[in-house]
Amino acid sequence: MFKPIATALAALVVLGGCNSANPPANPAAPANGNAPAAPAANAPIGTTISGTASLREPMQLGDGARLELKLVDVTLPDIVLGESTVNVTGQPPYAFTLTFDPARIDRARTYVVNALLFDGDRRFVPALQSPVLTGGAGSTVEIVLNAEATPGEKIKEEFGKLKSHIGGMRRIQDSYLDGDLSVAWDGFVDAGGHVRFMRVTTELGEGEKAQRSNTEYAFLDDKPMAILKKSSGNARVGWDPAGQVILNERGGSTVSDDDAKSYYNDAVKALAMGQAKAPKKK
Repeated sequence: MFKPIATALAALVVLGGCNSANPPANPAAPANGNAPAAPAANAPIGTTISGTASLREPMQLGDGARLELKLVDVTLPDIVLGESTVNVTGQPPYAFTLTFDPARIDRARTYVVNALLFDGDRRFVPALQSPVLTGGAGSTVEIVLNAEATPGEKIKEEFGKLKSHIGGMRRIQDSYLDGDLSVAWDGFVDAGGHVRFMRVTTELGEGEKAQRSNTEYAFLDDKPMAILKKSSGNARVGWDPAGQVILNERGGSTVSDDDAKSYYNDAVKALAMGQAKAPKKK
């Protein structure tokens, strides 16, 4: 009665031996038992990078907008390995291609595509870095760009901030008559004795026919920074430290070059008038 059982056991042993000698093929595991190398790590590096650039916030771009791209090592951003300039028209995304010399690429280093989009005096910059080529990154990239404030927008913001802080400054004031012209003003001086903000009210003539104007001036480093002329359709003009106009708006248009120069000269005179009444600088 034990013979059939022993025979069956022997058959199972033989079959088990056959399966051990010839295991099923596993394409994911090589015969030598080592894990397969990541194909991208040793893949040949080409000669081009392709990609697209888009805007995080949709915006209408003006004529002449351009997209500038550079391939750089993140630790040596001044050394450009490849670059391209694309004239931007239509709607994003904007496609681009960069050509480079693969012999200059070190697999142990990290490379990125730096992108800048210029639209007049507005710049668009990447929201995040865009690695390529090494460390598992490929040769295609999608870049998202954010709009920066223009110099004029920054001046307007600084003007507003300065005006909101005049309550903490020392106030000076004066008035005078010059024929039919009546002028009254007050100014605000910082701790260093510098006039930073002034409000000037003028009235020419008398009665109902009198012409009145209200003007606000902001100053930085003893130079005109910006002016808001409320009697001229809320004209705003602002200047950089060299006196170049970087903000010019009045309603939906701008003031003329001659008016902008006149406003600058008015600001210089107002500053001198205020500084004459200010406490001595520390």
